[in-house]
Amino acid sequence: MSTRTDTELSTDVTAPQNVTKTPKTSDEIMPLHGFVYSAMSFLFLQWFRAGGLKIYGRERVPKTGGVILAPNHASLFDPPLIGSVSPRRVTTMGKAELFDKKWLGIKIFPWVIQRMSTFPVKRGAPDRRAIRRAIKTLKDGEVLVIFPEGTRTRDGELGEGEIGLAMIAHQTKAPIVPMYHEGTQNALSPIRGGVRLFKTRVWYGEPLYFENEYSKKATREVLESIVARVMSEIQQLKDGAKIQ
Repeated sequence: MSTRTDTELSTDVTAPQNVTKTPKTSDEIMPLHGFVYSAMSFLFLQWFRAGGLKIYGRERVPKTGGVILAPNHASLFDPPLIGSVSPRRVTTMGKAELFDKKWLGIKIFPWVIQRMSTFPVKRGAPDRRAIRRAIKTLKDGEVLVIFPEGTRTRDGELGEGEIGLAMIAHQTKAPIVPMYHEGTQNALSPIRGGVRLFKTRVWYGEPLYFENEYSKKATREVLESIVARVMSEIQQLKDGAKIQ
């Protein structure tokens, strides 16, 4: 996998990177759904609506069972966007460094993102604890958000998909719902920094079940074919967005 050095939420479980301080393990930091999750999801939804929000195909998300949502990644606004517009509550993998950040000497940000049902994944080597947490989330019949690109786009184009998505999907046999959204690149992104209102549109694709791939051994070829299909579906959603 390619090296990732930016600060956004990521599920790149094998990208080489020097991590000088090890945060608590994902077994210790449990993703939490509670009052903070509900309140923050509601507030973010109002924020996106204020800027202009349209959602297409949300009914395509299976109503029950473990599901992976696989959106494109453009901004730090992406995780709250996906969580607030989802028809079901979600759990998100977040890079471990986020759980060690402080504000005024207090770890407020880690406290908040944990209660928005995010758990850490360490980069630099396969993070088995994070993978186990992801697998448990799906086997418990919940929704897991994985950004297959693993990093925010620098130019508005889709990046390459990371194999971590396919590893988790193959082990759980969970369907993957590709997603594409646009608008978040206009704030808290490499393309345009700062915080502001922006128009947002979100598209859900048809769920992908990968019966053929899931029936085979998880070779790199099989896993790469899963990732390639997911990225192709996201690209198709993006292409369709241009003509709407």
